[in-house]
Parts: sequence; C-alpha cells; structure tokens
Amino acid sequence: MTQNQHTQSVAGAMAPLMPPHGKRSELIKDVTTSRWSEIQKKYPHFPPLLDIHCVRKEAALRLPKVVEDFFASFLIEDKRDAVMLSLIFNICCTTVPLNVYLFLHPSHMLGAFTIAFTLYMFLQRFILMMHYAEHRKLFKEPFNSFGKYFLSGFLCTFFGIPPGMYRLHHVVMHHIENNVFNEDLSSTEPYQRDNFFHFLVYYFRYYTHMLILPLYALRKKRYDMALVSLIGAASWLALLCVGIQVKPVFTIWAGIVPMLVTGLALMFGNFSQHIFVHPNIATMPQNLKSYEFNCALSLQSINHFDNQHAFNDGYHVTHHINSRVHWTEMAFHFLNNLEKYVENDVLVFDGLGFFDIGLNVMLGRLDLLADHVVQFTKEKKCKADVVAELKLRLKPINRSNRLVSAKGSQHNDKVE
Repeated sequence: MTQNQHTQSVAGAMAPLMPPHGKRSELIKDVTTSRWSEIQKKYPHFPPLLDIHCVRKEAALRLPKVVEDFFASFLIEDKRDAVMLSLIFNICCTTVPLNVYLFLHPSHMLGAFTIAFTLYMFLQRFILMMHYAEHRKLFKEPFNSFGKYFLSGFLCTFFGIPPGMYRLHHVVMHHIENNVFNEDLSSTEPYQRDNFFHFLVYYFRYYTHMLILPLYALRKKRYDMALVSLIGAASWLALLCVGIQVKPVFTIWAGIVPMLVTGLALMFGNFSQHIFVHPNIATMPQNLKSYEFNCALSLQSINHFDNQHAFNDGYHVTHHINSRVHWTEMAFHFLNNLEKYVENDVLVFDGLGFFDIGLNVMLGRLDLLADHVVQFTKEKKCKADVVAELKLRLKPINRSNRLVSAKGSQHNDKVE
C-alpha cells in the first residue's frame, strides 16, 4: 500500500458516524479527506481521532427519537443538545424518586444504594450537562430561566452541589480569571501538582468557597450573583444542620456524602485538567483567550470513553480558548486549527482521561503518561525527554514572576 493510499484509508476510517437520533449533516461539520491527508503528512504520529465517529452515550437510556424530537422542538434552543432531554428524563425517573423514597423510608442500605447508583450513573454526565447549559443557552424562551435554575438550583442538590453556586464558580470566576492565582480561587498554579498533600489542601479549599465566593462576587461588583450564591450556600448549610437532627440517615446519604464525593470529583477533575501548567505562563503576554496562554494552561484528552459520556470534556484547551464552541464541534475545532495548537506546544494525551492522568501523576508514573503523549515532531522524542517536559509543567508558578496580573490582561471580562 502506498503512502497516499494509506492516508486515504486512515481518513476514510475516521469519517464521522453519528448516532441514529439525527443526520450527521444536521449535527456536526465533517472534516474533509484532504484535511485528514494534510494532518497525516504534517504529523505522522497523530492517531486516528475516534472521538469523531463514536456513538454518543451522554444519556444512559435515550428517549425514542419521535418523543425526544417532539419535546426538543419547543424546549431546546439547539437541536444538537436534544440528548440532554433524555439525560434529564433519566435522572428525574431514577435519582429523584429514589431520594423521595429514602426521605420517607430512611435506611442506610437504601441510602448507600441511592448515592452509589446516582454517582456512578449520572455524576459525570450531569455535571457536564449543567456545565454546557451555563456556557450556552440550553432551553428556548420562555422556558430558559426555569430550565437553567432547574439544573443549577434543584437537580444539582441531588449530587451534593449547593444551589446557585456553579455559574459563579465556573463560568464567571474560573473562565474569566483562567486559573490565574489568586484571582481564580480554584487555581492550580501555586501547588506542586504531583504532591498529594498539596492536592488535599486544594480539595479542602473547595468547601471554603461557599463563604469566599460571595465575597469574590462583591469584589467584582456582581451583586446579584453575590446575593444568589450567599442565599444558596446559607440555605444548603441550614438544611444540612436541620436535617442531621430531624432526618439524620436521609441527610447523611442525600446531603453530606454526595457533597464530599462530588466535591472530591470536581476538585480532582479540575486539578487534573490544570495539572500540567508550563512555567512560561507567568511571563508570557497575558492574553487569557490566546492559543499561547491556554496551551500552557491545560491539556487535551482524546480517544477516551469519557468524551462519549461527558460531552467531549477532554477538549479542555479548546474549551478555554473559546467556551462558546459547541461540544459537538470541539474535535473539529481542534483538527481544523491543529497547526495553531502545535505551534503553541499543546499537550495531548491519547487514550487517557483526566482522572487517569491525575491519578498517574500522584502515583509518580510519568513514564506511563509519556507513552500516551501525542508527539507532533517528525521523529519521536525519547521517553526521558518527554518525562522531563512533564516534570517541568508540574512546578508551582511563582506569582511574583507574572508579567501582568489577570486584571491587566486582554481577556474580555464578559460572561459567556
């Protein structure tokens, strides 16, 4: 087989295949065969991108197409998000009634089953659904206000997330400040990121955010968000205090345990997404939306099943470059702008998810991680050089070396 035939064969094998709930042309933009050929010629070690043609699994059980299409026609702003209706339906038909039954018939066995089922089946899926519903309008008017708060003010509580906190924490603080310490309260910059005890400090700080976030919002003159977050946090803590006295079994399994587990998942996930931060980020021009800044800030996780379950969450560099890119288009944004990513030294892992990456860093298994790093040079680097580069990205960022503060950046301080 000639090189040209091989390239065409690889390109054909990677052609997108979408699930039966919509025509491909209605859901995604294709990547042309010529583009695939160009990528293979420039970057011979770049693997086939399986995330494009995988079947979506964001909903555990998809509603019949005719039903999903009917409700999506008047509820969902972008028909590519119709799968979220099925996911909401899944949660409302399982987790919600299980918690109601637990409230009426408290039992440690039932509580353990309820939280295990909820977290295993829906935690990752729900968080990423809520995440994208905050970045992009999910529901059509006049349902948008109710629908948005239904996710971030009601359903979130079944996963141990205090109501009214997520948008302020993630969309406003994390994306605007973009991991810059100490404007971003969840910044990973000051930590030695392969030190487990440093992560424990980072995890503990998550629970202080219920008090600090309203103050952050006040300092940024976002008074409405400060009020919403303060009311949400106060209500959540008050319910836990009352509940532990009145309904202790229910409160433990429906409130305290999910809060601890979800907090761990959220913080370890974010820590892992921003675990490899290049030291140069402190002295480069602080354009927080640039390829240069975000390729130094985070990493891409490709060809991992998490992308099928969690709305392509692995494309985290892409998401920070432009948080408005629709989740179905992230792989295509990455491929169509691959030269820009490579030029700015993007870190890409093939076949590993964020939790795999974070866990292996904590275990000191950088040699294993090096085997999954996608190399964009014509000749592959030796493993020792790749490991050395990974170690470099784990060092704490010295804030005193920062060229300018986040306040002086070119980032547009606008909630997207």
